[in-house]
Amino acid sequence: MGVQAGSGKVFGWFANMTAVAGLLTWFGISVTYIRFYAGTKAQGLDRRTLPYYSNLQPFAAWYAAVSCFVMCFVCFFRWSMYEQLLTVMSGAVQFSGWSVFLKHNWDVATFVTNYFPFMLFPVLYIGAKWWKRTPMLSASEMDFYSDIAEIEADTYDEPPPKNKWEAFWQWLVCVPGCV
Repeated sequence: MGVQAGSGKVFGWFANMTAVAGLLTWFGISVTYIRFYAGTKAQGLDRRTLPYYSNLQPFAAWYAAVSCFVMCFVCFFRWSMYEQLLTVMSGAVQFSGWSVFLKHNWDVATFVTNYFPFMLFPVLYIGAKWWKRTPMLSASEMDFYSDIAEIEADTYDEPPPKNKWEAFWQWLVCVPGCV
């Protein structure tokens, strides 16, 4: 790749695909949390009793899911009233390949590297559901209790520091309430 003149272009393609895949990963994490939140609410579990709790949930998860989806998906739409703004922005910001939809900007390589992971994500999800034959569970059917004793046995508190260096390091990297 480093010998060829187009190695920078190929690197850009890989970077685009990685960026879109990263956004889709965060989208999946957010949707997973939203489903988890719905399950805990439907079953009457108090989230404040869980090891990690945030007052911003589920709003932060919704914000993350929508933001990641928009950053990936808005590229498919092209509104004529915004075309001039998009044309101006395309020179300053190369954001997720949306510029391929502007007039005289079509590039197959850019389209494929930016949108192939986006199209592959639902195909892989649906394919895995079909292959494993796992149905979608309703929020009231989610299992939060099986193997909980084993999971809790694996969790442990940080051991107390043995010397001043470990105490300093624990103070430096530990979030409030972890000791």
